[in-house]
Amino acid sequence: MTKKDQFYNNLLRIQRLNSSGEASPKEFMESLLLYVLEYEQAFYGSICKIEEGNDIVECVSRFNKKIITLPEINNFVNRVVEEKKIIQEVDQYQLVGCPFINDQTNEVFGVMVLITAPKYVDIDMFALEQAILVGEGVMSNLQVKTPSKLRKQLDNSVQEKISFKPFFTDSANLCTVTDPDSGDFVYLNQAWVRTLGFSIEELKSYPFVNWLHQDDISETIRVFQDVCEGKSIRSFINRYRTKWGEYRYLEWDASLITENGLIYGMAKDITKQHENHEKLFFQSTILRGVQDSVLVIDLKGNVSFVNDAVIALTGYPRTYLLGRPLDVILKGFDRSKTLDVTVDDFLKDDNNIELHIGTRNGIYIWVEVRTSILYDVYGDAIGYLGIIKDITPRKEYEDTLMKRNEALSKANKELDNFVYRVSHDLRAPITSALGLIELSMTATPDEVKEYLMLQQRSLTKLDGFIHDILNYSRNNRMELRPTKVNIEELLKSTIDQYKFINNYAETLISITVEAENDLYCDESRLAVILNNIISNAYKFTSFRPNASITINAHVISTDLIMKISDNGIGIREQHIKKIFDMFYRATDVNNGSGLGLYIVHEAVKKLGGEITVQSVLNHGTTFDIVIPNLWSIFPKEIKEERATN
Repeated sequence: MTKKDQFYNNLLRIQRLNSSGEASPKEFMESLLLYVLEYEQAFYGSICKIEEGNDIVECVSRFNKKIITLPEINNFVNRVVEEKKIIQEVDQYQLVGCPFINDQTNEVFGVMVLITAPKYVDIDMFALEQAILVGEGVMSNLQVKTPSKLRKQLDNSVQEKISFKPFFTDSANLCTVTDPDSGDFVYLNQAWVRTLGFSIEELKSYPFVNWLHQDDISETIRVFQDVCEGKSIRSFINRYRTKWGEYRYLEWDASLITENGLIYGMAKDITKQHENHEKLFFQSTILRGVQDSVLVIDLKGNVSFVNDAVIALTGYPRTYLLGRPLDVILKGFDRSKTLDVTVDDFLKDDNNIELHIGTRNGIYIWVEVRTSILYDVYGDAIGYLGIIKDITPRKEYEDTLMKRNEALSKANKELDNFVYRVSHDLRAPITSALGLIELSMTATPDEVKEYLMLQQRSLTKLDGFIHDILNYSRNNRMELRPTKVNIEELLKSTIDQYKFINNYAETLISITVEAENDLYCDESRLAVILNNIISNAYKFTSFRPNASITINAHVISTDLIMKISDNGIGIREQHIKKIFDMFYRATDVNNGSGLGLYIVHEAVKKLGGEITVQSVLNHGTTFDIVIPNLWSIFPKEIKEERATN
């Protein structure tokens, strides 16, 4: 229930009680004043009856907060009576005057006055008008109300015998009866001894002002005079000196009993609450200015305070967060990326947890939550202080750093392997050629011819290996250079490279190209990919009858989709997952470098694409390749390149 809904429910409750006759009109006016003060955030209010001649009588007043100097309000009340409307006046404080008007005579018979801080409180005028309507209904009955049920049952002789002492004696609150003429205590209960440390005899030896804090004397005397004139006070706060030199905050309710002319009062020691309030107010004032997200959680795990940074971080309004469990902030945390923690894990002292939580708008962010216990002035735990820090940039950097470390580790491993394999594969053909040269020096012409053919094979292998190394190097260091590519021409030119191999004429080549959109890609890398896969297709179909290679290419606005199939010797299932590893050879049928498919895989990754393979031993192999059409990724560069052509 909202604060406004609670206020209107209280007004309805007052109306029902008034119509049922369960209490006096004055009691109703005190309740009405209490509800209005709480809702409008006023720290002082009073309701007075206005008699003929504009005499102000029978006032009830209430303090929600102590103020140093109460402004003079009699002239302000007279203005409200004369103008017969709600009046606001702003000076040191904001004064709001509300007339209660008799709808038959159009005369003002009561005035309610509120005092608020002018800079921080906006008065809800509509709610105030509703309160006036209720008040007019109650005050119109002030003269015609029948005595309460208790008074109907008691005659004057019985009332004279009533003593308040047994009730006062057993009360935990500080009860007193005071002489209005001298200000001396007539009666005090034992709660005074327990609270202030002085004996009852010591307290009775001086007027009550002797025990007051010097800053409270003036205001207390003014309120005391109001009580002497018949006004009842509620929740008036002042400070009394203890035997130990400290001061205790007391909250008073007091009224004058006309039958005996004495003032009866009851005070509650609110020192602990007041000091906690000041401490929390001080803390909250500081916390509002902290840039980190700060919240206070009570001992039940409910949020009792959030600063503006929490609202900005989570996206939830303050009204939604306050009073709710801590789960409202943590309910979206992504358990797949964080430790398995519960809300209870947060409610500990000196706690530090990192979480991946969801905000109100569905965005996940990384936060660091630090919690510590809040203590009151007596060292008792009263809640938890939580500081939430957005660490998303740091976590993203850590993630990037981790990926870089993984890439660096992979690169180092590959470099070690690369150096070893390159040194071996470069030296092997050279060593072979040197050996053949040495044999040729003493060989016959026919043997020399055979040795030269063997040298040619070794040097061709060496040339292919060096070519693979160059492709690997280019792929790693060259930036992407997207240009317009005619995929059909590129495929044909790649096939034409193999016209002069022995089995070219016996291999059936099928090329199908379907282009719905222009293709923009890094042509050099795409050529490396096609050359290596088609080269392998030729190599491993040369041993098969009815050799065939089928190439399908489909260009759409977002991707180049290719399928390259052959009916060669195929790949054993246990090798398929490793064929893209550096220097891995799945068969000894052809002595390649083991770099070709590794370079293909790396080039596809550089282009942002994917490559998969399906193969059945002795039936053939199919490569499926999807490469982004770079028109959609680099529109500016593409358009500039296209404009220059």
